[in-house]
Amino acid sequence: MNLRSRWLAVPGFVCIAALATMLSAYSGASSSEGNSPVQPIAFPHTIHVDALKMNYLYCHFSANKSFDPGLPAVGTCMGCHTVVATGKPEIQKLAGYWSKKEPVPWVRIHKLPEYVHFPHMRHVNAGVTCQTCHGQIQNMKQVYQASSLNMGWCINCHIGQSNPPFRARYDCASCHY
Repeated sequence: MNLRSRWLAVPGFVCIAALATMLSAYSGASSSEGNSPVQPIAFPHTIHVDALKMNYLYCHFSANKSFDPGLPAVGTCMGCHTVVATGKPEIQKLAGYWSKKEPVPWVRIHKLPEYVHFPHMRHVNAGVTCQTCHGQIQNMKQVYQASSLNMGWCINCHIGQSNPPFRARYDCASCHY
């Protein structure tokens, strides 16, 4: 019996529960919990977010209005770093990208499978903080994926099993469209 036939043979089939069970071992090209690739520039969230209290929207400019949170253009960074900490090695690397008119080739850390849609703006505008999904990013010397971001993890949040408790739609079409 193939997978589709097994789905259809389940009395009272509940899409989410069955799909979550069947896909629990399937990563679908998503990144793993603990993923922490070395970046081309060691960006210190500890300084910018924790010490300087910079608003995340300064760097992730579209997090509250787009599906993707966006990454800062080199010009955004150089707005300060043409005069601040110019002698530091990481700032000199940044200035190198600036002078070559190239973007920083950041390595993606949090990757969901292509069949999953995560609209950042909906989550941000509903009051979900960066830390809910990304962990205590303001304390990370090197950013890593703090949560699994698998389907069960997301559903727990959508059904109110998160801290703080959120509730949202959790039918298949919420994320798979």
